[in-house]
Amino acid sequence: MNLSTVNWLMIVVAIAAGAPIAKEAVTKLRMRQFSIALLVVLASIGAVLIGEAWEAAVVTVLYVLGGWLESRTLARTRSALKELVDAMPRTAGVRRGDDIVEVSAYEVVRGDIVVVRPGDLVPVDGEVVAGSASLDTSSVTGESMPMEAGVGARVTSGSVSLGGYLEIRAEQVGADTTFSRLIYLVAEAGEQKPKVQRTLDRFAQWYTPSVISASVLVYLISRDMHLALTFLVIACPGALVAAAPVAMIAGLGSSARRGVLIKGGERLERIARIDTVAFDKTGTLTLGRPRVVAVEAFEGSSPEQVLAAAASAELRSEHHLASAILARAEADGVAPLPARDWDLRPGQGVVAVTDDGLQAAVGNTALMKALEVAVSPGQLAAVESREAEGETVALVSLAGRAIGLIGIADEPRPDAAQAIAALRDAGIGRIVMLTGDNRRAAEHIGAVLGIRSDHIRAGLMPDEKVSAVRDLQAGGARVAMVGDGINDAPALATADVSIAMGASATRAAMEAADIALMSNNLMRIPEAMSHSRRILQIVRQNVALAVGVVVFLLAGVLVGRVHLASGMAVHEASILAVTLNGMRLLKQPRGS
Repeated sequence: MNLSTVNWLMIVVAIAAGAPIAKEAVTKLRMRQFSIALLVVLASIGAVLIGEAWEAAVVTVLYVLGGWLESRTLARTRSALKELVDAMPRTAGVRRGDDIVEVSAYEVVRGDIVVVRPGDLVPVDGEVVAGSASLDTSSVTGESMPMEAGVGARVTSGSVSLGGYLEIRAEQVGADTTFSRLIYLVAEAGEQKPKVQRTLDRFAQWYTPSVISASVLVYLISRDMHLALTFLVIACPGALVAAAPVAMIAGLGSSARRGVLIKGGERLERIARIDTVAFDKTGTLTLGRPRVVAVEAFEGSSPEQVLAAAASAELRSEHHLASAILARAEADGVAPLPARDWDLRPGQGVVAVTDDGLQAAVGNTALMKALEVAVSPGQLAAVESREAEGETVALVSLAGRAIGLIGIADEPRPDAAQAIAALRDAGIGRIVMLTGDNRRAAEHIGAVLGIRSDHIRAGLMPDEKVSAVRDLQAGGARVAMVGDGINDAPALATADVSIAMGASATRAAMEAADIALMSNNLMRIPEAMSHSRRILQIVRQNVALAVGVVVFLLAGVLVGRVHLASGMAVHEASILAVTLNGMRLLKQPRGS
């Protein structure tokens, strides 16, 4: 094969490889964006014009190869989302009379009874009304241990039945299910760019025209077209463009597989800078399963009367303490007094009017004071005594008279003390508790978990939790707030970083949060913070490597030590290096 034939073959290769590059460059130009692809196209054309067609072929082929490697790697890093989508329930068995009808999961409506057999995916969020089964919830929560579900249990879509039979009353269906929202939030997070990525995007807008101008200047000074073209190509910051996206997508994806949903790169950067973590107490640091441990009647009343009055007031309340009181009344066979006109008083309690026209109330001393119900020193002493044991105490009144109290206890989560210790090991200098509960109960839990008493704020209304967070921020703290209830949503929105306990969190808390824990495993919080710092560390490593390679190659070009082909080989190797470095984050977060 003669030289002319080889030259024409290289031109054909350059055109074939360069066509998609040129298309990319033109598309970006129409959007008024200068791209790296434009540099490659200009350099390739120039190489052909000066008779170096083989260099044009090398440049275009290496660029295409680098792009292919990058896209393949990005496809791998997006595997977390793909795995979630693949695990999404497609069909559901719905009871229609005596028959079980197979329908699309999106055709299920609220109130339908959905049948789940061994091996089936749970297609809805709802309550088990019949049967029992062992469920694998790892696709949603990241937890490996199966969940045992029986009548009354709450189950979420995306869980897999390992054995048994369930009938579930559908409460959240279609796009409103936990699993569907998880997929949406993971996809949304992947589209959100961190500050470093936005900076790099802005950098590219002025970098390309600057490189073109510099190449022209090199030619005017040296009168060496080959040198100018080499400078033009070698200056392409391909590795810099790939430095952040690969690491971010890989890191966010691996977190999602562990049941830790970080909603985008900007949030991730804020997480890494946190130095203070504020916890809600009930349902966050505690199990959120309070139970009545004492019913104490004051003089002239009986425990049954206390329970009946309290239950009548709590009938329409969704508060976790209401559930405990109603459960105890049912267990003791005490029927609530017929009542109406319920009045929920956030941070205080609830008031109702019985059918006999009597006012029934259950709540704290602030509620009693507001209702002008007299509480004797002896009754207050009884309240304080139980609070000192870590109980939440609700006073009960009927017809304007205090008739008794109810002591309610909630145990700390088994992993709460370990998680707090791990946060301190991770460099979090201050752990704070913000709770609406009484101070004595809060301090009791704090002592068990290792939270200093002067870092506990108790008896807080929702707006006071917001003020507490702002007070911390005013003192220079970068605050992460952890909560689960609608009363936590304002404080979550105020904090620098908000974390919702997803398995028990209300929709309001989930939407307000920067991080959603799909399980109630508190150890996921220090894991998320350590993983976030690792992601940013790898992004910085990638940026440093990319910049270092470009500076090194350009210096080599100017002194005549780096040529086009060898420079492009090093250039594409740097792209592969930052890509592989980012892929390290596909491994499970540390501490898993």
